[in-house]
Amino acid sequence: MADCMQTWRKKLRLQELIVIARNELKSGKNISQVNQILSEHMQTRWRFVGSTQKQYLIDIDRILNNLYVL
Repeated sequence: MADCMQTWRKKLRLQELIVIARNELKSGKNISQVNQILSEHMQTRWRFVGSTQKQYLIDIDRILNNLYVL
């Protein structure tokens, strides 16, 4: 049961971050700037450590490249 809750929370967080990433990419920013914005957002909002942020950024990159589906 706890694993399902963690998976559900991760999915919601990824959905929120994808919306931010797509908006920033539409505004003309490059992927490194978007990654920096997302890292700051993850740090302030959820207090993620570096390894968790890196995994989320990898997942976001895969989602944006249609290699991974939520």
